[in-house]
Amino acid sequence: MSTLSRRQFLQRGGGLIGGAAAFAALSPAARMALAEPAPSGSRLNDIEHVVIFMQENRSFDHYFGTLSGVIGFDDPNVPRDPNTGRSAFEQFDPFAPDGAGGILLPWRLGVRSSSAQNLTDVDHSWQTQHSSVANGANNNFVFSHIPVDVGSAAIGSHPDAVRNGGARVMSYFTRDDLPFHYGLADAFTICDRYFCSVIGPTNPNRLYLMSATIDPEGTHGGPDVANLRDGFTWTTYPERLQAAGVDWYLYRERDDFGDNMLDKFVAYQDERSELFRRGRSTIPDGQLPAQLRRDVESGNLAQVSWICGPQWTTEHAAELPAGGALYTQQILEALTSNPAVWRKTLLILTYDENGGFFDHVPPPMAPPGTQGEYLSDLALVTRPEATGLAGPIGLGPRVPTLLISPFTRGGYVCSETFDHTSILRFLETRFGVEVPNLTAWRRQTCGDLTGALNLAGGVNLSIPQLPDTAPLLQEAHAQSGLPAPQVPIEQIMPRQESGTRRRPSGLV
Repeated sequence: MSTLSRRQFLQRGGGLIGGAAAFAALSPAARMALAEPAPSGSRLNDIEHVVIFMQENRSFDHYFGTLSGVIGFDDPNVPRDPNTGRSAFEQFDPFAPDGAGGILLPWRLGVRSSSAQNLTDVDHSWQTQHSSVANGANNNFVFSHIPVDVGSAAIGSHPDAVRNGGARVMSYFTRDDLPFHYGLADAFTICDRYFCSVIGPTNPNRLYLMSATIDPEGTHGGPDVANLRDGFTWTTYPERLQAAGVDWYLYRERDDFGDNMLDKFVAYQDERSELFRRGRSTIPDGQLPAQLRRDVESGNLAQVSWICGPQWTTEHAAELPAGGALYTQQILEALTSNPAVWRKTLLILTYDENGGFFDHVPPPMAPPGTQGEYLSDLALVTRPEATGLAGPIGLGPRVPTLLISPFTRGGYVCSETFDHTSILRFLETRFGVEVPNLTAWRRQTCGDLTGALNLAGGVNLSIPQLPDTAPLLQEAHAQSGLPAPQVPIEQIMPRQESGTRRRPSGLV
């Protein structure tokens, strides 16, 4: 895990005004603009700027299983084993606490009593992820991680390495642990059937975000199922946007945690090209939020923007969720710094994959033989890292996803089925630029995110009350020195917060 010195923390967060104060600290003119009455209804074309911020390696249940009004731990439709009657929440674990009958339930981490903020990473490879999901049964998360995670299985310095190797995948946070994330969910729209695109690690999923494929036939430099490949020659979506005259840009510093997939495409290698300038140029270290703010304030925000943050902000275990909260707050501050731009902007916050962490909802999966949804025989021969497993490629487990905008203000939940290609489909619907490489099965299975908007309500410019993120990050660094979280001896099935959530109107 990377750590921040006090000086680095002050440099990165010193200009940050957290929570409600961040939105309140606007000029009188800006506040007047936000207070202007909005029309009673809006059109999709009223959204002129889409900003896409993809974080790392957390599942929906891991973050939001206890949130009210979503498909979480109280789900009555949880899949059950037809032979044992056990639900997916009851995972087989040969190292479960005595008296548990070999069953491990989801268990709370608790950042105030442990070093859960820097929870050790778990395996999330192509092979282990497929084993965990178990063709949609979702009943092998713990057992599939025991053989691969034993070597680095201890949570912090916990001595019971074997037991915790698989147990970590069943851990979860609550509102008390993630107050900023839960605050965003209460203020905007959360999607509780948004699945990652690939049953596998980071790069394949991020390739889907940028191009809707991993080249399963192996004819254009792919596939990549293990974060190993580059030299790709298939068409990306930014190329389509550029050809159509839609302005786009990718924000990143030198440290982007290797998350910019455009680095891996042949078309982006010429430093003199417009593709390189828009997709691969770097912002000085620590200046990404400030550059974003300058672009917003000057009216130069692109129609479509992607953001790849530095490693400490990604929330990838063992990076701190609080670091991601602070960075997200900085991005929000930048976007809201110009009310004339904010009232036309949609920020999509999502996560590339579940990182190996448990989720109980079975992902839709393409039937065997579905064109473009399984690796070809050629790909299996040339990609030993696939371990002979052709697929399905996806969909993978659910990941947290929030649509943050004046068009989603109100604490909604959308339960339509989405994946990362849904973001591209949204851009296709809004700007009329067709998504390349998208399979017929995925286009039919996944929506285009327009159903997560609340356009019937018009532009809601009210200011959300969000927790301060700078103190949260300070607390998280202090909590990193606490004892490691331990699987409880007495297991209790977690419950969700009470309450319901409204459904957004979608298009009108």
